[in-house]
Amino acid sequence: CAVYCDWNKLNGGDWADLLCDQPQFADKCDWNKIKEGWQWSYLLENQPQFADKCNWSMFDGSDWANLLCEQPQFAEMCVWKKLNRDNWAELLSNQPQFTEIFDKLREQKNSKTKVSK
Repeated sequence: CAVYCDWNKLNGGDWADLLCDQPQFADKCDWNKIKEGWQWSYLLENQPQFADKCNWSMFDGSDWANLLCEQPQFAEMCVWKKLNRDNWAELLSNQPQFTEIFDKLREQKNSKTKVSK
């Protein structure tokens, strides 16, 4: 029962797991304990309503790919340069509408490479 839970003992992974299944406990959460991008990605894949609590700077390319595969509406928050080739492959296989962004970034990278040679 929630009355007997020592909420202070939960770490970020515990909170992400709990809130994915039981979002009604959000008022008990110390959001600062969710300190890793994968924890946020996992939580937001399942409970996108908590996005206003998220520290997006924690995300790496894998976190972004995982989240955007399930919740593409967060694309406006994405730092696309964090995604590597594998991240892009995963994302584009699930959400091909991001192909235009991928092509644009690849074009920018190629033009910088030609200039520096």
